[in-house]
Amino acid sequence: MRPREHASQIPPTRSASIETVLVVTMDHLPGYEIREVLGQVVSSQARTRNVYREGVKSLRGGAYDPAAPENLTRWRTDAVARLGEEARRLGANAVLGMRFEHREVGEMWMEVCAYGTAVVAYRSPAAPAPDQPLVAAETAHPAEPIDSGAIAEAPSAPNLRTAGETPTRPD
Repeated sequence: MRPREHASQIPPTRSASIETVLVVTMDHLPGYEIREVLGQVVSSQARTRNVYREGVKSLRGGAYDPAAPENLTRWRTDAVARLGEEARRLGANAVLGMRFEHREVGEMWMEVCAYGTAVVAYRSPAAPAPDQPLVAAETAHPAEPIDSGAIAEAPSAPNLRTAGETPTRPD
């Protein structure tokens, strides 16, 4: 299957490099049906540390590097973009269960790894979420149009006009 066949099934993500691949950390995709599991995809990148900054940091007594969060965010964004590209190359339009790992490789290098499961997903037909109950009128009389101004009551609902006749527990 080609990635373009699935591009219209999932809305584009923010990154232009993975515009046809949805990358999520969840292990399922609400509102979508997984039609094919293509396997694990991995994006691993080695990044060098700035020797000059590391030297200055030691002169500052090991003080916090203000550029570190920006660098880590950029590295993770790059890893996700490459993960999406790898998934698209396999014919996927989504990656489920995306996770990050990182580790130091010697004194000068850091590896940033993103991985997940490449899948082909299609939007499910419109259906209520499994945790949302149907309105009683929809289940009692599904073929009848529902009057938007009426209160829906199932046919087995008690007759409230005769509530005085309803048995109650003695006090």
